[in-house]
Amino acid sequence: MIGDTPGQGLPWAKRVALWDAALAAVRGHLRAEGMREVSTPVRVAGVAVEPFIEPLTAPPGYLATSPEMVMKRLLCRGSGSIFQVSHVFRASEVGARHSEEFHLIEWYRLGAPLAVARRDVESLVDAAFVQAGRDPVASWSTFGVMDVVEATLGYALRGDEEADELARVSARCGLPLRVAGLDDPSPEVRRLAAWTAFFSEWSDAHLDPWLDERGGGVHVCDFPPALAALSELREVDGHVRAARFESFVDGVELANGYQELRDPAEQAARFAAVAGLRRAHGAPVLPVDEGFLADLRGFGLPACAGVALGLDRLLMLAVGADRLDQVSTALSVPGRRES
Repeated sequence: MIGDTPGQGLPWAKRVALWDAALAAVRGHLRAEGMREVSTPVRVAGVAVEPFIEPLTAPPGYLATSPEMVMKRLLCRGSGSIFQVSHVFRASEVGARHSEEFHLIEWYRLGAPLAVARRDVESLVDAAFVQAGRDPVASWSTFGVMDVVEATLGYALRGDEEADELARVSARCGLPLRVAGLDDPSPEVRRLAAWTAFFSEWSDAHLDPWLDERGGGVHVCDFPPALAALSELREVDGHVRAARFESFVDGVELANGYQELRDPAEQAARFAAVAGLRRAHGAPVLPVDEGFLADLRGFGLPACAGVALGLDRLLMLAVGADRLDQVSTALSVPGRRES
């Protein structure tokens, strides 16, 4: 489906046609599911504070790393189920499958379980594949993260190990955790540091090959609570797990979804732990979106499931490309080589 010359991108007219068809398919599906489309600002006062996602500054604020904070504020104020196709920006994310500017499809379903959100991912992937002239993904499967950890390491982790215990176990499994934050006075920061480092090391060494062996579509769900981010906690088979998932197609991560956290005090505590981990790594301090927390406290966030899906990556996969720039319609972007 890609151009005749190896490494060449789609011809420009075909790129435009692909994006037009894909955007229409995305909007058609989500509107048919009862969601309204919204448009939120690109420049924001604060972003969702994450350990290793860096925003681009746009004084007096930042370029949005996702539309999540503002969309949740709309949900708090009674918007109902909503979606958006937004331009988002993340500093220093450059590579074959990364770009500092890209497109997120983000949607929130009121009163929906994560299983419905995962089916949305499958439907959007299939719609994009069909628009590109490719058969839908043949099959999807769902696995618990800790089950995959046990299958790949041969060791069953509970998921609630404190930092010191996780570091010892990880070292025995050949994944030594040499990261900042493990000696922080806060147990929440130490726990986040250990589990973040473990998941990164384990993903590179074990999850990626495991996914490559399977191919097709895979959802990985029920994360350890230290990695809950902005998701709720729930009990799964007698263990506390984060109600979140990540979705992959042919080994490429496309989407992540949460049963959204609604407790403002817990959310503030998690932001504080991330801020502590960022300090340990020497990363810039990022302001918390106080308006978001105020709306959680005041209006309250209705029960909902939310998903973010990378549209550029989805179209890259749909046409069998290897790089985002082979399907992008961007011209004259700093640092990008044009095909």
